[in-house]
Amino acid sequence: MSRLEVPFGRNLAFGTGEIADQLAYQGFTFMIFTFYYSVIGIDAGAITIVFILWSIYNAFNDPLLGGLSDRTKTKKLWGGRRRPWMIASMIPLALVMFLLFTPPGVSEFGDTNAWTVIYMLFVMCLFDTVYTAFSINRTSLYPELFRSDRARAEVGAVRRILMVIALLLATILPTLLIEDMALQDKLRFLNVVWQYRYTGLIFGAIITVTILVNVLWGAKEPPYEELEKKQPMKLLEALKISLTNKKFVIFALCSTMNWYVFGLIPTIMPVYIKTLFLHKENNFIWDKLWHSLDFLGELRISIPLVVAFLMSILGVAFWAFIDRLIGSKLAFILSMSWWVLVLIPLIFWDSYWGILIMMALNGIGLGGSPYFIDKHISNITDDDELKTGERREGAYYGVHALFVRLSTILSIGSIALMLSTNGWRVYNPAEEAITDKLVFGLKSLMSLFPAGALLIGIIFLIFFPLGKKEVDKLQSILNVSTTSEAKIETKAEIETDEN
Repeated sequence: MSRLEVPFGRNLAFGTGEIADQLAYQGFTFMIFTFYYSVIGIDAGAITIVFILWSIYNAFNDPLLGGLSDRTKTKKLWGGRRRPWMIASMIPLALVMFLLFTPPGVSEFGDTNAWTVIYMLFVMCLFDTVYTAFSINRTSLYPELFRSDRARAEVGAVRRILMVIALLLATILPTLLIEDMALQDKLRFLNVVWQYRYTGLIFGAIITVTILVNVLWGAKEPPYEELEKKQPMKLLEALKISLTNKKFVIFALCSTMNWYVFGLIPTIMPVYIKTLFLHKENNFIWDKLWHSLDFLGELRISIPLVVAFLMSILGVAFWAFIDRLIGSKLAFILSMSWWVLVLIPLIFWDSYWGILIMMALNGIGLGGSPYFIDKHISNITDDDELKTGERREGAYYGVHALFVRLSTILSIGSIALMLSTNGWRVYNPAEEAITDKLVFGLKSLMSLFPAGALLIGIIFLIFFPLGKKEVDKLQSILNVSTTSEAKIETKAEIETDEN
């Protein structure tokens, strides 16, 4: 057996940051829309406006924090460039997971006013500020610390496994702790609200512990004196280069389509599952499974996502193998194509068995996207370093985060459009309000909308210029060329190739 390039203990400690990151963001995604729409009672149109304003805020917040991270050099908070940000954001991120579910003055469903909507916007912006301060710096360390393709593959595999664990926690814990996620019995209102808050507190505790492990034993940085020798680009210049890098912009648009799917399916899942099985009885015998699992309660909502996340572990291993054979670009196209094919049948399935089977197959596609997104951004950063002589992971991840937030506008906008045009602008779980048209709309959000987005992503990726040949060349140069003269020659060679 060949020796590991990255010691397993270091690898595992670095990967624990994935638990904090994914638990925070996926917990936010899984609960925030359902809480404010179906528990608090804010109408879908107002929620859409909140998400649009939130994304505009992110247009400044995410790239700014990424650029500031690249320019940070300090001895405080254990010193370095990335770790001080991660440590400083730890307690605020844990606290905001509770504050997300504390709108003031709401005593029953629909007891909302303008201040409720303003609070939702404020606390979402607060969440994104502290989450981004942690996430951008954590993700920036990945290509910065692990420079070879082998090291990235070793660390990436552990990260993906821990990511799945975080996704499982983010979807299972709420359904275990909250008795009525998409509120159907309004007499339970206060209990359900407090159950959301308790869930936020538990999430915050797990986030705190995993960040501590990550920064203590996984996130190692160069000494302060070494950082002092480097003169980073000015913030605006770094952001300008990121946004004018055609390779990066093409890939970021592809990634946006993937993040649209990541956001859309978990967000709509609680409402989709509960509404589908409140609808009139289906004629399929398999529907008895749903009723036979009554003892699981709200956990039935998360089981399809749990199945997909577990299968994504196999998906990561499978697509990593394909990646080694044909390269990240073509392998990513194949993984998205698979995902499209297994999303479409969800428009036809009405049975719980059918949904579970198709979500298992969806997990194979899901396993590919996060794996390839990280690989491609690392390759883009390597390519940029050979041209500029600097590592600017923070700027790239910051601008990439902006594209991710654009996907949130698209996903929430899709949900609001579908609900509003089918009589559900305001949540109403009464049986007479659940029409065939509404059910078809919810199925479309689970099937046709994400499949269409992935097809658009495939088109963008076809035009992405870093294929296997180009990446192999980059890796070879980075492993061999360590002198400034070699990098100057490399820069000229790359510019000649592009012209």
